[in-house]
Amino acid sequence: MGIRRLFGRGKKNWLDEVSVDELQKELMKIDNKIEVLSRRIKALEEEKKKLFNQGIGKSNIEKMLLAEKIKDVDNEIKMLLRDYNRLMKLRRAMSNLIRLKKWEGRLKETGIWNKLSNLAPEELINRLSDVKWTEDNFEKNLDQINTILGAEYAQVAVDSETREIFELWDQVEKSELTPEAVDEKLAVKAIDVEESKEREKEAH
Repeated sequence: MGIRRLFGRGKKNWLDEVSVDELQKELMKIDNKIEVLSRRIKALEEEKKKLFNQGIGKSNIEKMLLAEKIKDVDNEIKMLLRDYNRLMKLRRAMSNLIRLKKWEGRLKETGIWNKLSNLAPEELINRLSDVKWTEDNFEKNLDQINTILGAEYAQVAVDSETREIFELWDQVEKSELTPEAVDEKLAVKAIDVEESKEREKEAH
């Protein structure tokens, strides 16, 4: 897709340096590739229909060969559809990136622009591929941008034991567990800790 070339191979100031015009040209290239794929998929669908129609009224032996041909065409369509879906996601990401560039001034005022710039191009593209902006509502779109950043900037390292305790809280809050049942589970954890200490002593 030329993403690395377009974004200067992930340089620190890549988001500042890339222009709206460059992004729009890249978007046009993506659109052209989507059009080519669409035509190819449509042609294969027509071919599949012809193969099916050829089998009407034929013997089982003839139908077996046609069925294999239909499956071959179907597999080719599926491969092309994977490329098509990937390009569509990339197209949405590129379109969203163009909007971000148009909001650059306002995003710099909020301090969010620097956080966006710190993401690698591929990472930001990946996160933008699932975003849907609200038309003419910058504040709501700002919430979306913060959500994009939240996955990285609000992340706190949590060990497995802490995660288990949080899961217990969640189960109690959903009435899936009683507080008494949790007490038992926590008591087991305490025993496990003691057993772990004893094993450490024996090891030494």
